[in-house]
Amino acid sequence: MTFKNEQRDIEARFKNNWASTTSVKYDNVDFTPTPGESWVEIQVHTGDQIPVSLGGVSATLYRGVGIISINIHTALNIGSQTGKNLADTAAAIFRGQTFSGITCRGANISRLGESNGWFVYNVSIPYFRDESF
Repeated sequence: MTFKNEQRDIEARFKNNWASTTSVKYDNVDFTPTPGESWVEIQVHTGDQIPVSLGGVSATLYRGVGIISINIHTALNIGSQTGKNLADTAAAIFRGQTFSGITCRGANISRLGESNGWFVYNVSIPYFRDESF
């Protein structure tokens, strides 16, 4: 699986499961949030690839790790429930799931607080994928 396909498959899973819950900002796609309406941003951060088998006659198996990061933006001064509910929904899309050769682990939800006129929570889900070279 290429990095391009990894990004595509993660974003597609999110898009298909998130549907019209809120608007979504994707990498390098023009986006302007609607004032006062919650929105999310999804990012895929790839990490190291480490060999998990020796090649010998066949190719060496590498395990690539990464983090799916989803920033949840809500209006200020509305309390925490909207953001936490959206974070729970986002986490459930990936938590413990395997799809397209990608295996997701448990989700972590962090409070980031006020940022540029929004209140922000982050959902991060570590994942790995194996690939032979």
